[in-house]
Order: sequence, then structure tokens, then C-alpha cells
Amino acid sequence: MKPLIVIILAAAVGYVAYEYVYPPFADAMKFTKHVPPAPPKKVVAVAPVPKPVIKEEPKPEPMPEVKPEPKPEPKPEMPKLPEPPPVDPNAFVAPVFPSADEVTQNWAAVPKGFFTSPKQVTMKKDLEIKMQMGKATAASSFKAGAKIFVMGQQGANLEVGASPGSPMRGLVAMDDTDFKEVFIAAYEQIKVAQTEQARKAHEYKLAAADRAKNAPAMTTGGSASDDKPVKADDGTYPLLVASMKSGEVTEIKLDSIKSWGDVQREKIDGTDYWTVNVKYETQTMFGKFETEAQARVKNGRVEKWVYTGSGEVVP
Repeated sequence: MKPLIVIILAAAVGYVAYEYVYPPFADAMKFTKHVPPAPPKKVVAVAPVPKPVIKEEPKPEPMPEVKPEPKPEPKPEMPKLPEPPPVDPNAFVAPVFPSADEVTQNWAAVPKGFFTSPKQVTMKKDLEIKMQMGKATAASSFKAGAKIFVMGQQGANLEVGASPGSPMRGLVAMDDTDFKEVFIAAYEQIKVAQTEQARKAHEYKLAAADRAKNAPAMTTGGSASDDKPVKADDGTYPLLVASMKSGEVTEIKLDSIKSWGDVQREKIDGTDYWTVNVKYETQTMFGKFETEAQARVKNGRVEKWVYTGSGEVVP
């Protein structure tokens, strides 16, 4: 009995010491109270409910989007240009002339023919010009506005004299005179004359063609039967060539002829002729110009050479 009591007392003392004495002591000594680990939680795995597989039906491919074609913007209507008048094959075409600068090579080489006869020009400023004849020299003063005569050209200078026949010659700068204006004025006159001559030649040619078309057929009896000019293989007419070589015409040279026309039978001023037109270059004071002349043949010889259109005799 006694031992049992001792055991109970010891248990009681131990319990009291553990509950009341041990905690302050443990706190002072930094002891950690043993806490038994919590029992592991049971994890229950829940399997997901499988979803039913739904087969998707194939979708039809979308039709390609058709974009409407852009409508072309209306172009603004361009104003219609007036139609050129129909070209008249018989219309006169005026000759084209080179400019004065081209004819004179920018005034460096005035055609020598222009100085065949002295040309009077006006001084633009006061000048003293040294005149010379052989070894003799004299100085002449010219006021602005004074007249002087030009006999030739030396580069940019003009060879001048106080009078057309003066043997004393001097040099003056071209730009110190109105020489260019004088030249251009004379050149314009020759262009007008050449154009008018070409116009008359054209009108004459049309009239001759009209006469030939409407004229009754001619018989070639008598002296007119054998005098028709014959055209050679090289395009020339030996009868006309012989006329030029014999000096019956001096302005027309064989090597200056550009073209030979066809022989025609014409009645001119009541007389029957065989006629041949030739185009040739003639030398003028402004250089060479194309001119047209006509040989009129009667009784087997060239009776005369005339400018077509004007009818004037060619020298």
C-alpha cells in the first residue's frame, strides 16, 4: 500500500513541476516546448469527369472576297485643235532664206559681192581716221552723223573712204557705223524680190500646165518637126548646153544648174516654142540664190533665155 502512495505522490509532484515550474524555467533558458507533429492529411484525388468528344464538322472555305474593279475616272476632254486646212498641191511655197548672221558668218565675212560698189554708211560717233594712199598718210575727222563710203572689210573693221572714188583709204570699226543696218535693209529687199520672182515662176508654171492640158493637139509639121530638144542620158539637153557654151547666156553656167525640166510645147505671145525650165544658182551681192529660167527653142535653136514668171531676158 505504501509504495503505491509513494508513486502517486511522485506523479503529482512531477505534474505540478511540469505545469508550473518548467515553463518559466524554459522561457529563461529559451527552450522550445515540443509540439508533436500534426498527423498528415489524407489527400483524396478526384478524377475529372471526361467531357464527351464532339466531332466538329469541317467548315466550308470562305469564298474569296471579290472587290469591285475601280471605275476609271473620266478623263477631262481636251479641247479639239482646229484641223489644219488641206494642203493644196498647187499652193506656192515661199523660199526660205538664211538669216543675215548666217550670210555674214556673224559679221566676220560679209559677202565680197556686197562691196562691188561702195556703200554709204553713217558714223555713229566722232572719229579721227588715218587715211593712207601708198606711203602718204593723212588724218581726217568725222563727226557723228557724217557719211562715209565702205569699200571692203578687214576682220571687224571696214575699209572706208571719204568719197566713192577716193584713193585714200582708212579703217573704222564696223560697230562705229550703221553698216549692219544698211546691209540688213538691202538684204530684206533682195529677199522680197527673190520671193516675188519665185511666186511669178510658180504661177507661170501652173498657167503653162493649164494651157498644155486645154490646148488642142498640135501637129509637128514644117520647121517645128525637127527642132524639139532631145534629152541626153545624163539629163541635160545638148542644144541648151551648146547655147550656154556659145555665150548666148552668161548668167547661167552649166555647173550651176541644179535640175533640168521636161521639154514642153507652148504657144507664147502667139508663137509656138519648145520650152525647157532649168533651176540654177546665181551669184548675188548676198551670196548664191536659186533661180529659175526658161529656154525657148524655135527652128532648132535657143531663141532666148528668160526668167520664168517675169519673162525678162536672162543676161
